[in-house]
Amino acid sequence: MPLCLARIDDRLIHGQVVLGWARALKPDRIVVCNDRIAANTWERRFYTSSVPAHIKVSFFDLEETARQLLNNLFKNESVMLLFESAGDAWRVVEKGVSFVALNVWGPHYRKGAVELLPYVFLTDEDRGYLRELVKKSITLTAQDIPGNNPQVINSLVV
Repeated sequence: MPLCLARIDDRLIHGQVVLGWARALKPDRIVVCNDRIAANTWERRFYTSSVPAHIKVSFFDLEETARQLLNNLFKNESVMLLFESAGDAWRVVEKGVSFVALNVWGPHYRKGAVELLPYVFLTDEDRGYLRELVKKSITLTAQDIPGNNPQVINSLVV
């Protein structure tokens, strides 16, 4: 499975993902990795409705995400993984899934979160999960859209 992007974005599928990342990277499939969304038919329909018909969309809880990726289910497809939170990304990596880089964009402001960069707000818990991902040699970048330069943020979360 060629992984074209792994991204944390609390909005999951939205304009930047569909019009920016999907147009630039041309994934065959978008995989939304989240327990709540995987269990909610209405949300799955809502998110799927904003994706062009030529891109497949899958919704898995975190356990199933790890199982599908480890079993190479998408070996013949280019895949974009979307996580709602740093905790979700960590839970999939903790189950044995590995990737080289993770785009951290869009943990937006919420109570207890501190601004790391514009539009990247982290709680202490988020930072803890990101530190664990850095320990797994994952490069964390902040990049909103493909045309902008990525900023490596590993040193900002440790």
